[in-house]
Amino acid sequence: MKRKLLHYIFFLLLFFGGNNFSEAQYSVDFSLARKFRETSVDSLSVREKIALILLPATTTASGNSTSEEGTFQNPLVTSGSMLNVIDGFFGEHQVFPFPDIRAIRSVDDKQMKQILRVDLLTHLYHSQKKFVLADHQYLFHEVNYSWGKSTLSHFPFALWVIAGNSGEGIAIPAMQMPDRLLERSQALEYISNPNHRGVFSSWKGEGHSELPTSFEKAVSQGVFFLSENPMKDIEKLARAYETKLLVEEELDQGSNKILEVLQQVQCDFFPADSVPESIAHLARRQVLEQGIRFFHRKEGPFLPARLSNVKVGLISDVGEKATQAFLRMAENHFPIQDEEDTSLDYVLWLTEEKEINDSLFRTRVSEIRRAFPDVHIALVMANSGHCFKAHSLPDGVEALFTATSDQLPVWDLLAQAVAGGLNMGNTRPHEEWLANVKHFSRAVPATRLKFGIPEEVAMSRDSLFRIDSVMAEAIKMEATPGAQVLIARDGVVVWNKNYGHHTYEKKQKVASDHLYDVASVTKITATIPALMSMYERGMWQLEDTLGMYFPEADTTEKSGITMKELLLHESGLTSYIPFYQQTIDRERLKGGLFGRRYSWLYNIKLDDYIYLNRTVYYRKDIFQKKRDDLFSIPVARNFFMNRQYLDSMKLQVLESPMRRRHRYLYSDLGFFFLGQMVDRLSGKTMDLFMDSAFYKPLGMTRTAFLPAGRFPDKEIVPTEQDKAFRKQLIHGWVHDPGAAMMGGVAGHAGLFSNALDMARMMQMYLNKGTYGGMRYLEESTIELFTSCHNEENRRGLGFDKPEPDTAKVSPASEFASLSSFGHSGFTGTLVWADPESGLVYVFLSNRIYPHQYNKTLIKENIRTRIQDAAYKAIIKREDEGLQY
Repeated sequence: MKRKLLHYIFFLLLFFGGNNFSEAQYSVDFSLARKFRETSVDSLSVREKIALILLPATTTASGNSTSEEGTFQNPLVTSGSMLNVIDGFFGEHQVFPFPDIRAIRSVDDKQMKQILRVDLLTHLYHSQKKFVLADHQYLFHEVNYSWGKSTLSHFPFALWVIAGNSGEGIAIPAMQMPDRLLERSQALEYISNPNHRGVFSSWKGEGHSELPTSFEKAVSQGVFFLSENPMKDIEKLARAYETKLLVEEELDQGSNKILEVLQQVQCDFFPADSVPESIAHLARRQVLEQGIRFFHRKEGPFLPARLSNVKVGLISDVGEKATQAFLRMAENHFPIQDEEDTSLDYVLWLTEEKEINDSLFRTRVSEIRRAFPDVHIALVMANSGHCFKAHSLPDGVEALFTATSDQLPVWDLLAQAVAGGLNMGNTRPHEEWLANVKHFSRAVPATRLKFGIPEEVAMSRDSLFRIDSVMAEAIKMEATPGAQVLIARDGVVVWNKNYGHHTYEKKQKVASDHLYDVASVTKITATIPALMSMYERGMWQLEDTLGMYFPEADTTEKSGITMKELLLHESGLTSYIPFYQQTIDRERLKGGLFGRRYSWLYNIKLDDYIYLNRTVYYRKDIFQKKRDDLFSIPVARNFFMNRQYLDSMKLQVLESPMRRRHRYLYSDLGFFFLGQMVDRLSGKTMDLFMDSAFYKPLGMTRTAFLPAGRFPDKEIVPTEQDKAFRKQLIHGWVHDPGAAMMGGVAGHAGLFSNALDMARMMQMYLNKGTYGGMRYLEESTIELFTSCHNEENRRGLGFDKPEPDTAKVSPASEFASLSSFGHSGFTGTLVWADPESGLVYVFLSNRIYPHQYNKTLIKENIRTRIQDAAYKAIIKREDEGLQY
């Protein structure tokens, strides 16, 4: 919270202040002011006087904006000059709603209030409004206001009349219209008498003990009454005055007082200050976010830290738009199961305050229990109203998530709260509407990635828009048909966008849940975390040799290679072996494998000046199109390898020529051994180990080896039209030929994922080993593996790092700190984390479509240029040493 407060102050100093409005002012409705000045009580009918003292309690209660024939409404409503902010509102260009009055009451920061006040004044000016219906402690109560003869603090609400450029003006008291007034034709004379029929329970709200004791006295004082149904109340009161149940003289007296105040209204108001829309958006969002509350019968969060095999269902009694807003965000963290799945562990019940009563609570909970006897139930209400002033947490319900407004974006925030993406504080003393559940209030910290906006982590939204232009350029020049780009800072996802299509044929757009072949990023998101976990349990040491785990290497010069040398790429192993080329049927091959010019023999174009021999065939004793007990290694669709050939591949590695040891040379062959180490030490294949130890607990539901069959084809991005080896479109099968021949699960490649899942893993590293409230790795282990170990080698243990020598090409942005780490992938991927700036960067693409010789993405530095944009978006803050 301290850091966020610094962000506010920083933004205020940087952006706030100064009048950005031109001299040309918007026209204000002078006719309304003239109408008030020319109107007298004597000229009004009874219904018009009643309409003058009634205001709609909610925006939905206001009826039509203009009076229909034979009906009466308050001129403030019919003129469109009044803004009702009791429940918050959406401005024309706002990304997030303006907070409701409950949320505003929770704001203690005066600078935040000033931002909100200027934001509101700006909206009033542009929308030609100058009357604000809110509570008596609204954003203007600290500004110079005239209260008239009444004491405003005695009343729960007020109509704020904006007359000055800084928000000065006049305030007219307002109170709720008693809903049982004149019940059974009986005037409500003494409202505060608890024995009198027709008592309105919230007439005297907390802190308003000096309210008038009768309806007629309140009318005579010149206050507004907030009505849920103004048309109905006008007719009801008109009959009461006409039949002398109520005294018209009090109505005349009150109407006259209201007219006298409104006649003072001046129309030369315009804002003296302005704030950028992005800062106003941040203020609106964070005020609503801070109003979210969590209640639980137990200590701790509702959902478990470990998401493995947790089944969450959704039961919604709210509108479709609200349901979809909640659902879209929730599924960023965990899948929502089908309602008919009777094995649910948790149910999220979405409902509205207006639908709630004791009977409904009992009936609905009973229905849920019958369908799911052992399920844990959480009630989710965007605006609970006064429900929990009268009710406690219903029997059978374990938890409650609630906010102060039912605007659609609040449902997004509630989904994040359920998932553990928001910091939630305890209830505040003034939140009397939560009185009966306060003892269940729980303060819980955010433990998972949050979805927010750049400004809340001191980043410039405008600077990030540079990413769009770089990606448009990349797609136009066919560097890649599409991509996913994610940027997070301090655990907040501020950019998560999809670009382009799966292929240049543009049949399938890229979506956030689609999977890419991440290629060598597999090293740091599968092999390395598995080995780190086993390292912590003492199952291996850095100085252990290859011969200790692979006896078959004992008779070779490779037996003395240490694990540390393999991880640092200092083993002396050659970079790569094209295993598939060793399986060519040499007896049927006519000439060499490749040619530089097109000819009858070399007629399969792979790239400029690279043509494949048409007589290339693969040995039938190694590959065949149907699977059986012997040919059981899946290499691609309808393409299987003889499992016995795995021994031949291992022999090729052991017999491969060595280069000089202790000198850096990137090698996939080292991870050939490291991947198999995971299998041998864990007793499981790496895909099964990682799935149970990391992916499922982390909520990485879109990450998998061998995705073909597990996910629909339309959700997997194809990589290459493989003309040389598998003779088909590689779609859902690992692109790397060596990894494919190992069955799609290898130490150096084979993993498929989306940007959000990759971000979860990288954020876990930045969190020093924790995520979702669960520890996966020790801080010391992460420090060891992500640090440099050799002045002549930039790399960590398995992790790539920035190149400190500026004369050499670096795999990351020039702005990345030397403590940062990550990895790139051959298919056009890059993931990176920077502990100093708090940045996580994920770029996934299939730049090798339609063929792997397309190097435009690399030549144009698309990945690092986008990463540059992320660093340049960080606002300069000398206290953090950021000088971009």
